[in-house]
Amino acid sequence: MRYGFLGPETTFTHQALLQALTEIPEEFRAEEPELVPFASVATATTDLLAGEIDALMAPIENSVEGGVSGTLDVLAATDSITIVAEQTVQITFVLAAREETALEQLTTVSSHPHAQAQVQGWLRENVSGAHIAAASSTAAAARDLAAMSEDEAWGRAAVCSPLAAEHFGLAVLAEGIEDHAGAITRFVLVTREGRIPARTGTDKTTVVIQLPHNRSGALLEALEILGSNGVNMSRIESRPIGDFLGRYSFSLDLEGHIEDRRVAAALRSLHRLCPVVHYLGSYPRTDGGSTEVREDYADHAYDEAHVWLERLAGMITPTDPTTEI
Repeated sequence: MRYGFLGPETTFTHQALLQALTEIPEEFRAEEPELVPFASVATATTDLLAGEIDALMAPIENSVEGGVSGTLDVLAATDSITIVAEQTVQITFVLAAREETALEQLTTVSSHPHAQAQVQGWLRENVSGAHIAAASSTAAAARDLAAMSEDEAWGRAAVCSPLAAEHFGLAVLAEGIEDHAGAITRFVLVTREGRIPARTGTDKTTVVIQLPHNRSGALLEALEILGSNGVNMSRIESRPIGDFLGRYSFSLDLEGHIEDRRVAAALRSLHRLCPVVHYLGSYPRTDGGSTEVREDYADHAYDEAHVWLERLAGMITPTDPTTEI
């Protein structure tokens, strides 16, 4: 199998993929996987849909910055892909340069915008005079800096992972520069639409919905559907649909698996309410946490209610087709 990731090597996404390859369900493993770096999640998804790669690891949310818009937009744009696993990575950053440099001599600091946002306080305090430049990834910022000539690299630094600084031979000027210690980024492993990992009892389901247009209280209705079926929502993100101003889709993480009767019942009702429901997968939670389910939301409660109603339906007097009204 060929696995895509946001490259180059030593990105946090690459680290998440390496972790996942030892933990993903057996049916999705490969003996000798090929890891393929991509410059963006959108490009990798295009190759995934075209069959050029078999799976893709992508960042979806960060404990500090929230949802990763590039991934959320890609997931909202198609229902032909399925999330089969998730992975989390603790994030720490270093400031690195080609050679030892005083912080006051830095003129440009480059990194991925999501990383920049997580170290902006430290940068303002310690390198306030430097220009902050965008890179396609933290590892790309380190790689590009390492590839520069000595003259080009003078006054430049990169915000990257300790692994990237070591891999590309950079000097670490400062470490642990993140504004919030212990930040976590969550990643999802995505395949083309197909098999869904079996229920484990500690699962998560991800969907993207679009609400009825100009219908008062539509979001409240959707949330009430979840609540009335005992389904807890662990994440909600809104993203513009793009057709015109004020139209948004909502990306939801739900606690539970599509095999759980309560989750299935909620999805059926969402399908009735919403003009678009993209089911993106049910998969094991990486934290192994389980959801406390009330007795009236347990599978047997739905099954017993179904049997009861079927018995009542069997008592209905058949209509005589020859009877005229």
